[in-house]
Amino acid sequence: MSVPSIRPQSTARLTPSPRPKPSTHLKPSLVLLGAAFGTLALAPTALAQNADAGQNVQRVVVTGSSIKRIDGETALPVQILKREDIERVGATSTEELVKQLSSLSSAGSSTTVANATGYGGGSIATVSLRGLGSARTLVLVNGRRTAVYGGGSAGAAGSSVDVNSIPLAAIERVEVLKDGASAVYGSDAIAGVVNFILRKDFTGVEASANYGQTSDRLGRDRKASVFAGWGRMDEDGWNLTASATVQKTDPIFGADRAFASRLNTAAQNDYTSSIAFPANVVLNSRGTLGNPALPNCGPYSLVSPYSPTRCSYDNSPFVSLQPDFDKASFMANGRMRLSGGAEGYFESGYTKNKITSTTQAVPLAYNAITTASNPYVPAFAALIAQYPGVAAKYGSIGRGGAILIPSSPYYPTAFAAANGLAGLPLLLNYRDVANGSRSTLDVSENLRLVGGVRGTLAGWDMDSALLYSQSRVHSELLSGYAQYSKVLPIFNSGVINPFGDTADQSALAAVRAAEFRGTSYATTTSTTSVDLKGSREVWTLPAGAVGMALGAELRREEFEYDPSVAIQTGDIAGLGGNSFPVTGARNVGSVYAEMSIPIARKLDADVAVRYDNYQGVGHTVNPKASIRWQPAESLLLRSAVGKGFRAPSLTDMYTPQATSITGNGARDYVRCPNLATGAPRDCNFQFTTVTGGNPDLKPEKSLSLTAGVLWEPIRNASISLDAFRINLKDAIVVGGLSSTYILANAERTTRYAQFVNRGPADGNAAGVGPILSIVQTNSNLFKTQVAGVDVDAMYRLRLGEANRVNLRLSGTYMDKYDVQGADGTYTTSLDQALNASGGVVLRWKHNASVTWENGPYAATLMQNYQKAYTDALANLAPAGSQPRKVDAYQTFDLQLVYAGLKNTKLALGVKNMFDRDPPYTNLTSNFLGGYDVSYADPRGRYIYLTATYSYK
Repeated sequence: MSVPSIRPQSTARLTPSPRPKPSTHLKPSLVLLGAAFGTLALAPTALAQNADAGQNVQRVVVTGSSIKRIDGETALPVQILKREDIERVGATSTEELVKQLSSLSSAGSSTTVANATGYGGGSIATVSLRGLGSARTLVLVNGRRTAVYGGGSAGAAGSSVDVNSIPLAAIERVEVLKDGASAVYGSDAIAGVVNFILRKDFTGVEASANYGQTSDRLGRDRKASVFAGWGRMDEDGWNLTASATVQKTDPIFGADRAFASRLNTAAQNDYTSSIAFPANVVLNSRGTLGNPALPNCGPYSLVSPYSPTRCSYDNSPFVSLQPDFDKASFMANGRMRLSGGAEGYFESGYTKNKITSTTQAVPLAYNAITTASNPYVPAFAALIAQYPGVAAKYGSIGRGGAILIPSSPYYPTAFAAANGLAGLPLLLNYRDVANGSRSTLDVSENLRLVGGVRGTLAGWDMDSALLYSQSRVHSELLSGYAQYSKVLPIFNSGVINPFGDTADQSALAAVRAAEFRGTSYATTTSTTSVDLKGSREVWTLPAGAVGMALGAELRREEFEYDPSVAIQTGDIAGLGGNSFPVTGARNVGSVYAEMSIPIARKLDADVAVRYDNYQGVGHTVNPKASIRWQPAESLLLRSAVGKGFRAPSLTDMYTPQATSITGNGARDYVRCPNLATGAPRDCNFQFTTVTGGNPDLKPEKSLSLTAGVLWEPIRNASISLDAFRINLKDAIVVGGLSSTYILANAERTTRYAQFVNRGPADGNAAGVGPILSIVQTNSNLFKTQVAGVDVDAMYRLRLGEANRVNLRLSGTYMDKYDVQGADGTYTTSLDQALNASGGVVLRWKHNASVTWENGPYAATLMQNYQKAYTDALANLAPAGSQPRKVDAYQTFDLQLVYAGLKNTKLALGVKNMFDRDPPYTNLTSNFLGGYDVSYADPRGRYIYLTATYSYK
């Protein structure tokens, strides 16, 4: 018996062969993972057999190519998650689904939780292939672009697609091109392409309901969806499908998870905040803090063993580890046969996501106001002028914040006198517990409309469509956000007790009434495009027909960011600073060509080139070439090389400069080499940062190479190895060099002194003044070199007529992730906790599974694994300390399926069945601590039940 011929991973669905064959979808295989299970892992590879000669096959377009071809396999590595794979994963959102991709890195990805906890960037979830960032991973829906999220105006929000805008229930499959694709798709496809193919061509009704919750009965998730279709193309000449989905997810808070903490004495890590309740008092010009309430810091704060003279505030218990979700979506698609064999079609979809997140109470430090335009600045200056002793003792104390005047009934007279402050206002580092935790509602609405015609014209397979995609986001501040100009006059009049309960209930009511409640900002982004493309066989060579594709696209991109007046003046506490309206628009024109050339029998080449012209940026030409050789029926070799680019987004260039703050616990190592002797103002503070766009940005450029082998050693077994390398230059860094990077140590802070604005020298031994701000505007910075290997394997075992066992593995091994520094040298980022917002580029990550099927029964055991890595150094570790290791993180998921009831399928599943806590890390992520929110699941053991009824 001959060994069946193999194919690379593809989008093709070939006509079935009479004998069983692997389907063209994600095909992971089991690997030995230890004695406990002896087996292992999940993920996909897709190898398909040839259809028998004489069968009718359909030409298809493969992700990564514009040419229709009978053989849907190309020289490019494409991983596919089909509908059945999506169901086996048991994901509750599209964000959770894409985490199953081993090529996805937590570094560069944005999570809903990370974006919802404190930075006003909306609640976006993105996908980052190879760790190169979500802006360098192109996200398509049915092969076409969709509008970027836009919420928050900058960073990932301004240049990336929110994958949660694509409803999970509407996805038919996900195709992941793990190679650069600018020659085919244009900008943003440097790391690869994630193409979400939505369901269509369905007749009948399918209804599904899902319920899940953690084993401790938290984080409940309820979802219901219906999908219906009418008309058959082959009989009626038309088909219409429609779906609707609603979903509700309950929150989980840091107080519910012991591992969420910013203080770990065993690791010598303390990122608790000096801005606390009871309020800490600034005692001298060096910023030393004391507290008249000591030792009674609870219930909101604690006495840190590292800072026994003050109270310390841990944000984590008050933050929602999983926000409250409300989602609703509608989708409708249609096709109709036209005269001459042509076909008209439309696609439409609408999604509305409402995400309510909770964050700790806002800080009201004595120097909280960072913008000169704040309306309270003159009043604060007049108040301080009444006490000339303040200037004599402290010098400048900033533009405004919380103080306690001597006439207040809550003024600690004895404490003030003991510290040489008698008769002076006390400068406070106060946490606004009077207004409670912050509650924010982010609402995103996504609309997508496509109308087009496809058919044959003069021998060309033609397709032309008009697309309009829009993303509208607005952020509502529900409670907890003090408005400086209204709240500080009340606080600073002395009627609020900053050290305990306030007796004056009318004063508390006035404070709560002075919150800012309403829309903090609204954004609208849109993409309008018209495209025309066609492919055909143009001539015949001895080895076969040459295929050609030609295409053109005109696109209009628009963006509008509209912050409230309170944000423009920096008047809302807890949002860091001010930002201003942004409007931008540009036109993009593109033409491209591709040819598929049979060089010899089973040796094919493909070449493509694309020209793009971005208004205000310039033009670029990007070629690509690939080759595919099948020397034997069971062996296929492939390779590709191409150039890529990413044009700066509208927000990259035009976001106005604004101020923000660093995370809690930032340290100026120049002025604070020793925590025991340094001042809190230098050792444990939130420094002002200046961010914004740069209209002089130029496009990023890249060179990508892939080389792979696919092998079927025996029937129903396959393995693929695809090596990749990406060289990126002129990388657009949103926010320039991060404050975390600049402040990592004294040497680096000194080296990048041009980005650090300081005040006048004040006697500190370092001979320099305190940090006033850190410049983090967008910049083209440095180069990055990435290399590794993707591994996909499968084995399908038959144990009888009905029993089948499928083993799958998908993993990614990163050999290189080197980032250039300012001195031209490269530093590896592999297995390093370097990113303050979380995320790590791991040397090895995989998913594995074993699935057993017997008639109506099925069971799947999945393993999700990522290796250990080097932790960030604890912020209180002694000099010369070696960094610790963050433990490897693996969880096991189990799903049981029964389809023995008429038209009904039931699935019972448990995710993280052994209730594994995320591994501890010293690195904090936004306002959370103790674990990395970018990849870890805080739910713990999660149990779900899904019921699906289908009538066709």
